[in-house]
Amino acid sequence: MQIGSRQFSPGLWPTIVTLSLLPLLVYLGFWQLDRAEQKSNLLEQKLERSNNESITSLVSGIDLDSLLWRKAVLSGEFKHSPVFLLDNQVLKNEVGYFVYSPFELSNGNIVLVNRGWTKAGLTRDVIPVIPVSQGIVEITGIIAAAPFSGIVLAEKTDEDLGNGLYRLQRVDLEKLNAKYELKLLSPIIRLDPDSEGGFVRDWRKPGSGKEKNLGYAFQWFAMASALLIIFLAVNLKKTVEDIDGS
Repeated sequence: MQIGSRQFSPGLWPTIVTLSLLPLLVYLGFWQLDRAEQKSNLLEQKLERSNNESITSLVSGIDLDSLLWRKAVLSGEFKHSPVFLLDNQVLKNEVGYFVYSPFELSNGNIVLVNRGWTKAGLTRDVIPVIPVSQGIVEITGIIAAAPFSGIVLAEKTDEDLGNGLYRLQRVDLEKLNAKYELKLLSPIIRLDPDSEGGFVRDWRKPGSGKEKNLGYAFQWFAMASALLIIFLAVNLKKTVEDIDGS
């Protein structure tokens, strides 16, 4: 194929490689754009739910997905034992724990409440003091799912620290229910900063995270463009007449 003063004559293998990789790179770029849109829609859903009427009661068998990010105003009593410390939680470059306490609602059901972050001791033998509120209290918070995982440093995922305090590597509701006979509901309550009985609650504001996907999309499209440019540049050759200057 003649293009101006140059002849486009691609080789077999460069053509096969380009035709194989180019659609894949473009597909990955559009896939990341789709992921960015999904995350943006999810953020809108979170913000919309947080403005809905507060949940005042939780029962077994509820659909957790339909409640995520709703605000909850619950009346009940914190159980004094067990109390769980989720290990290896970093806040402002300091290592500490998230404190989880079972909260028995007035209807008898129990939910796990993330009461916030507390600093760890200089050594693992130094156990933080975790006071628990006495009697019936009202708490406010956001309904969330159990954290996907903690950092597992050993096969044993919980440690008895005495006095009803346990150090966890992972919050697994099924295992906690089985071991401690708690019958925890599936939602986790993130205690609001204004609610009493908590620790440091510097919760991250909800964000879509779409910027990362948009960045990845740009990279894939840039790689596709570079591949196409290289393919054209390598296979566009000057004609004999142009080389001779005639």
